[in-house]
Amino acid sequence: MRLDQLRYLSDLQYSHSISKTAKRYFISQQSLSNNIQQLEKELDVILLERSPFGVALTKEAEALLRISDPFLSQYDDLKNDFAIRQQKIEQHMKRLKVYSSSVLFTNLLPEAIAIFQKSYPHIRISLKERTYKQVFPDIIEQKCDLAFLSINDHFFFEQLEKYCDNSFHHHVLLNDRLVACVSAHSPLAKKEIIEQEDIIQRSFTYLDFVPLKSESDYHSNIALYTSDNVEFHRRALKEMDVISLMPRYVYTYMFDGKNFVSKYLEGAKQIIYHAAIYPDNPPNPVTKELVDIIASLL
Repeated sequence: MRLDQLRYLSDLQYSHSISKTAKRYFISQQSLSNNIQQLEKELDVILLERSPFGVALTKEAEALLRISDPFLSQYDDLKNDFAIRQQKIEQHMKRLKVYSSSVLFTNLLPEAIAIFQKSYPHIRISLKERTYKQVFPDIIEQKCDLAFLSINDHFFFEQLEKYCDNSFHHHVLLNDRLVACVSAHSPLAKKEIIEQEDIIQRSFTYLDFVPLKSESDYHSNIALYTSDNVEFHRRALKEMDVISLMPRYVYTYMFDGKNFVSKYLEGAKQIIYHAAIYPDNPPNPVTKELVDIIASLL
């Protein structure tokens, strides 16, 4: 049973004409007849009595419409209410401020924004990169409408407790792990796992830096470079025998498997969250649609 079938039947109670109802709904008479027949078959009843003067509803059809007509009316009212509310939201939102402290999301946002603006061409989107330490205060102070970040679970829950979880809304899109990326020509490329000793003996870099737990043994060596400059890390890996620590999904989306390889990292137990944060709870449906687009690209 479909809504359009019920609408056709409801209209026939007033038009008494297959041709008039078909014309009103811009379908062929044959298509309308087929729809009614399908409904009759599904319910195992006769809904229409046909005569040279048109069609008339049977008692079974009248009983069905006594239930379905109020439902159709309420459904249309609700649909119109949603449309009006959506229109008000769109009219109110002229600009969408988006902050990112994640290489992964910064890389995906241009494509997501292009898709988003096909539905909302009048909304201007401004994109600004912020550090992970700046994102939570900015959200709390409502300096932006949406923020993306990649961050370890310890720091993430620490921030939720600090700022009270109910003061904003968060949505974790991906759970991730830290991996070690090395050049395909490095001797380390043949190893199954990168050990802490390998990192201590070599220079290493952080890409899409997420705060490591203070007890991490990786702090026993000084990082050569900490940045979200992907090209620097690519060049460093190609030209020097270094290790680059990064979230697994950052490697997957931004490093090719020909020149680079990723390896499991000894002791990397902490979880990295790739998340979206909103300053309001529940989130604005228009803002959430941009997040849903990002999620579809992952």
